[in-house]
Amino acid sequence: MNRTAAILVTAALLLTTAATLNLHLHHHRTTPHLTTLPPAHSLPPSAALTTIALGGFRGILADLLWMRAGALQDEGRFFELVQLSDWIVKLQPRSPAIWGYHAWNMAYNIAALMPSPEEKWRWVRNGLHLLRDEGLVINPGSAKLHQELAWIYLHKLGTNYDPAADHYRREWAAEVAAGHAALDPDLQRQLEATYGPLDWHTPQAHAIYWAATGLPLARLPSDDLALRRIIYQALIQYLQQGQTQWQPAAIAAVQETIRHHPDIAALHTLLDRLQSPHP
Repeated sequence: MNRTAAILVTAALLLTTAATLNLHLHHHRTTPHLTTLPPAHSLPPSAALTTIALGGFRGILADLLWMRAGALQDEGRFFELVQLSDWIVKLQPRSPAIWGYHAWNMAYNIAALMPSPEEKWRWVRNGLHLLRDEGLVINPGSAKLHQELAWIYLHKLGTNYDPAADHYRREWAAEVAAGHAALDPDLQRQLEATYGPLDWHTPQAHAIYWAATGLPLARLPSDDLALRRIIYQALIQYLQQGQTQWQPAAIAAVQETIRHHPDIAALHTLLDRLQSPHP
C-alpha cells in the first residue's frame, strides 16, 4: 500500500470512529434531555450526514473554511464564496449568521456583478429563497434570519438603491401572482387587521410579514428593535410613494416601537415628523 492510500484509509477509519463516538455521545445527551433538538432533526440529508459523520470535527473544518471565506471576500471573489458558503452551511446548518452571510453574498455582491437586470434578479431571488426555503426551515426560531429576509425585501426590492429595483419588483409581483409567496393566510389576515389592506404584490408587505413573524422570537432588545424598525420603515415607504392612507398605521407602528424602546430619541423625532401635517 502506497503512502497516499494509507493516508486515505487512516482518514476513513478516523471518520468512522468519530461518527460512532458522536452517536454514542448524542445518546447520552438526549436520554437525560441535555439537548433540546437532535442534531440532524429537520436537516436536509447532506447536512444531516455531515453533522452526524463529522461530529465535533465539523467545527474545526468550518473554522478553516470561514478563514478562507474571509480571504475570498477581501479579494472580491464572490462566486467562489457561493460554493464555500454552501459547504459551511452544511457543516453548521444551525448557525443563522452563516445563512445570512450566504444570502447577502448572493443578493448583494454577486447580483451587483451581473450585467443585466434579469441576471441580477436571479441572484437576488436566490438569496431570498435561500433564507425562506432553507435557512428558516432549519432554524424556524431565529429572529435574526427573519430580520435578514425582511431586510432584503425592504431594502433591495423596496428602495431604488439598486438601479434594477423596478425589475425586481415586477418579477416579485409575478411570483406572488403565481402563488409562490409561501405565506400563512392566518398571519396575513392578522397583519391586515393591524395595519390595513396590505398589497401582497409589493415588497413592503413581505418585509412587514417576515419582520412581524420574527418579533415573537426576538430575545434581545436589539433584535426586537431591528424588526420593529423594518415594519414602520416599510409603512413609511408606502407614504413616500404617495399612499397617504398608511399614515395612521405608520404612526401606530412607531408608537408601538417607542413603547418597547422609550429611550431612543430618534424615534420620538420620527413620530413628531409623521404626526405633522406634511410628514
